[in-house]
Amino acid sequence: MWPYHGGRLGVGCRAYVPYDEVHGLPRITPAREEATRQTILRAARDVFVRKGFHAASVDDVVAASGMSVGAIYGHFKGKDELIHACVLEANKAEADTVLAYARAGGTVRERMERAIDGWWAFTIEAPGAPAFLAEVWAAASRTPLIREVVARRRERTVTVISIILRDGIAKGELSQGLDVDGTARNVAALLDGMVMERIESGGSLRLADARRRVLESGGLAAQPESRDERPSRR
Repeated sequence: MWPYHGGRLGVGCRAYVPYDEVHGLPRITPAREEATRQTILRAARDVFVRKGFHAASVDDVVAASGMSVGAIYGHFKGKDELIHACVLEANKAEADTVLAYARAGGTVRERMERAIDGWWAFTIEAPGAPAFLAEVWAAASRTPLIREVVARRRERTVTVISIILRDGIAKGELSQGLDVDGTARNVAALLDGMVMERIESGGSLRLADARRRVLESGGLAAQPESRDERPSRR
C-alpha cells in the first residue's frame, strides 16, 4: 500500500506522501546510490586482490563491504559484472591520475616525468594495485569481456603518452619525424612490463629506474633535466 496523509484532494482521493518521509527513512538520492556503488567496488577490489577472481565470491564482497546481499545485487548482476565494473573504474582512475600529474606546463620531459610519477603512485605504490592488474591480465586470457576492457586500458595509456609527445613536437622540443603512435605503444608496453617486474622482484623496482627507462624509450633521455628534479620514492 502507498502511504497517505489525511489531506483531501477531491472525492475519494488523498495526497501521496513518499514512503521515506512517512517512516523517517533516508531518502535515496543519486549521490547516495553512487556512494553505495563505490563502497561495493572498493570492497570487491580488495577481495579480488586477496583471493583472486576465481576463488572470490559475492558473499566475500558482502562481508567486506558491510552491505546486504540485496544491495550488492541491486547494483550488479553477479561476480562477472563486479569484475568488469572494477576494471573499468580502475582504468578511468589510472588515466585521470596520470593526466592530473602531467597537466601542468613545462618541458615535454618534465610533463613525462610527472606522468610517470602519477602512474607510479596509482599503479605501483597503491596497495594491491600490481596484484589486481595481474589478476586482470590473467582473466583477460579467458574472458572476452575483460580482454576488451584491458585493450581499452592500453589505448588510454597510449593516448595519454601521445598527447604529451605531440605537445613536445608542437613546441619544437621533439623531432617532427617522431613516430608518436609507435613510441607511445613502446612506452605503454614498458609500463606494463614494469608492473610485472615489480611483482616478480618483490618490490625492488624503484621510481628513479622507471623514470629513466621510460624517458629512454620515449626518446627523451637527451632532453634537459627537469628544473625540479625530485628524489625518487622507494
